[in-house]
Amino acid sequence: MFLEKYLNSTYLDLVYSNYEENYINLLDEDNFNKIYELLKNYKFYFIDDIILNYLELFEIDEKYIQLALLDGKSILGNNFVQQIGKNMTLIDKVIDLATLYCEKNNI
Repeated sequence: MFLEKYLNSTYLDLVYSNYEENYINLLDEDNFNKIYELLKNYKFYFIDDIILNYLELFEIDEKYIQLALLDGKSILGNNFVQQIGKNMTLIDKVIDLATLYCEKNNI
């Protein structure tokens, strides 16, 4: 599984305990990598925790995640990454917003 490239063994074991193996196997590695790199570029210092708790983020097309993050930055300010790090439930908002962008684009 490609997640081994991104996570240490402890986090990998936790991901497999949090998610069904079938679900994990359905993830698109290319899209996962794009979102991973996007988060790195924004200097998210808790990407492992995002993978562990919000793996569904990596299902969404990278361009919609980008739009949602730009909105988050405009709402929360330049320190939006730190604010998300302090309140990880804001990742749910990113997911919701990215999903909304995706749905609007597919209408």
